[in-house]
Amino acid sequence: MPGLEDIKEAYVTPATLDAALEDWLAAVAAYQWRAVQPLSAPAAALLVIDVNKPFVEPGHPLSVPVAPVIVPRLAEVVRAFREVGRPVLWVVQGHHSLEHDRGAHLYAWWPTMMREGTSDTEIAAGLEVAPSEKVIVKRRYSAFYQTDLELTLRCLGVTQVVIGGLLTNVCPYTTAFDAFMRDLDVYYLADGTGAFNRALHVGALCNIAAWCGAVVRCRQVCAWLLGGRRRASRGSRR
Repeated sequence: MPGLEDIKEAYVTPATLDAALEDWLAAVAAYQWRAVQPLSAPAAALLVIDVNKPFVEPGHPLSVPVAPVIVPRLAEVVRAFREVGRPVLWVVQGHHSLEHDRGAHLYAWWPTMMREGTSDTEIAAGLEVAPSEKVIVKRRYSAFYQTDLELTLRCLGVTQVVIGGLLTNVCPYTTAFDAFMRDLDVYYLADGTGAFNRALHVGALCNIAAWCGAVVRCRQVCAWLLGGRRRASRGSRR
């Protein structure tokens, strides 16, 4: 019977990522007909979703072959948010037990369970949670579903969210739509997300662009965040 291993594909490498990114964005362009407004640092937060170890480390049933390729790009965006003092929120999938919060329905779709309080919910190598940053444990695909993410964003005065993580077409994806439904501006990282194969990745990016957000490069987000700060710094030295 076909399973996850049959659809997994290492569709990009560190050496091919930049060229592949341009191909993905060319596909997205037909759907991203609305003008993309620059990110505003004072309004923005970064959501890093499901880069916990089972999704990244080879050998796990849910590991994403391209995860090690996109983690360094995510790390660059994390550093940029920290440099300008804007929130980085980490969201991980985790469950106490099948009976308490996993449920038979989800278990039937995804028998592999990540247990809260174990290494399953630890952030993968290459990324690290700062002491001041919040980790939110979710039980379903969307980071908003029965968590305090919305309350956290409202308390922080956030109106724009930058979203990255795994899988492009599942948890970051449903979170993006839920953010849009809450009147938040969505910026979706084309090279800061990864799926089990290219078709799922590019298809999700096209849907995001058409229906709920701007699909953008990681380096563009960094430039928006850091550009104003660096210009101000140059001005203060004159």
